[in-house]
Amino acid sequence: MKKLLVCAILTAFLLTGCQNAIKEGTGQLKEGKYEEAVSTFKKAADEKKDTAEAYRGLGMAYYEQQDYQSAKDAFLQVIDNGGESTPVLYNLIGVCSIHLEDYQGALDAFSKGIHLTEKNGGRGTKEQDYADTVREMKFNEIVCYEKLLDWENAKKKAVEYVGDYPKDKDAQKEAVFLNTR
Repeated sequence: MKKLLVCAILTAFLLTGCQNAIKEGTGQLKEGKYEEAVSTFKKAADEKKDTAEAYRGLGMAYYEQQDYQSAKDAFLQVIDNGGESTPVLYNLIGVCSIHLEDYQGALDAFSKGIHLTEKNGGRGTKEQDYADTVREMKFNEIVCYEKLLDWENAKKKAVEYVGDYPKDKDAQKEAVFLNTR
């Protein structure tokens, strides 16, 4: 999943006509030079060059370093700076929130990401398919409700999930477990 996220973000950079600093930071991300990428993307954001994309790259660099608070803050800056709100972006915000034990914040992010795909028939503005991202967000909703000890909503989401993805054996086991709660 991590490689898929990095590829999706890198693709977004390439599709948006990035400037040199963004391209440099993207290259650093691809090479695993996350500290250098942070520096490059911070510089681009400070210089107001493709600010939203600079924050998207900054978020990815922090995410790869497991600095989830900084990553979440950077991803939120993408939205605040007029960047494209995508299901992948909201999924990243949600996953960061889970790592930060902010389960309600994660649920809010997943809800927004899922809503975006429902609004667009499961596709992004560039005809990108978000099916895997939506599936991950829907499963993570179950996890969040469990962490919040909200068994009723966890059970409801598990039933919906198994209905949407009947071949997912792990989700079926989870639904059985939740029925005991």
